[in-house]
Amino acid sequence: MSDVPPPARGKSAIDWGAVTHAIAGLSAVIVGALMYVKPWAQDVFSVLMVVAAIAAIYFSWKHSAWVTGHWFAMLPVIGVVLGYLGWQWGFSLAYVTLWLAFVHFIIRGLQSLRAT
Repeated sequence: MSDVPPPARGKSAIDWGAVTHAIAGLSAVIVGALMYVKPWAQDVFSVLMVVAAIAAIYFSWKHSAWVTGHWFAMLPVIGVVLGYLGWQWGFSLAYVTLWLAFVHFIIRGLQSLRAT
C-alpha cells in the first residue's frame, strides 16, 4: 500500500455566475430584436433579462465587485417591469439600455486588452 494521498480535486476556475450572465445577456440581445416581430420573444427576452440580472448580482456579491455603475445596469430589468405594468415602451427601454451595457462591455474589454 502506498501512503500517497489521492489527488485533491481542484475547485473549478469557471465562474458560473459570470457564464450565466454572459449567455443570458447575449441571448437577450438577439431575442430582444425579435420581440418587435414575434410575440413570444417578449416573454423570453424578459426571462433572459431577469436571469442576467440575478447572475450579475450573484457574481458581484461573490467577488465584492459591486460598483455604482451596476445600478445603471439594472435599467433593463426596470424596463421589463414597466413593460409588464402596462407601459409598452418599457420593453424598448430595456432593449436600448441592454445595448448600451453591451457596447460599454465591449469598450471596457478593448481598453483592458490595450492596457496589457
